[in-house]
Amino acid sequence: MRMFARCTAALLGMTAGALFLAPTAHGAPTLLSCEGEQTASYSPAMTNKEQTLTATVTEKYDCAVAPDGIKDGSGKASFDEKASCLVTAQPTPPDVIRYTWNTKKTSTVKFSVTDVKRAANGTTTVTSMGEVTSGVGKGSKAIRVVVLPALDLAACSGKGVKSQKGPATLEFVGAP
Repeated sequence: MRMFARCTAALLGMTAGALFLAPTAHGAPTLLSCEGEQTASYSPAMTNKEQTLTATVTEKYDCAVAPDGIKDGSGKASFDEKASCLVTAQPTPPDVIRYTWNTKKTSTVKFSVTDVKRAANGTTTVTSMGEVTSGVGKGSKAIRVVVLPALDLAACSGKGVKSQKGPATLEFVGAP
């Protein structure tokens, strides 16, 4: 139980740290600020051997700051990348994801810069930056930070890792 508490505290600390390190437009108002989780599913499963795989990400958010009565939303996208459990993947931008909000309105975001860092403890922080190209927040900058847990090394050596889940944040900043 102690180990679980320490791991949880470390993950939360890294998430908070990533939020403070994510670049934002100086002095620009925050149009949308959401917290939630991302699930990344891999096909074929990610193993120790580098291979091209399709990553499908599903994101679900609750929003503390948002316009037009938005309280929560979700998004889903797929993209191909070369990856393995041993090498930190660097996705090839741009990644486009469409978010659907509880109000039935949508936002399409084109993430043109994605930075992936694997920490010494095995967690992976994915920071993506781009622009809202249509819908709610059109014209504002988008920043998404996801922290994925350390990979199961036994699974990596065997049948592979089929999915990962971790905390995520999404912000739209700047006047649309």
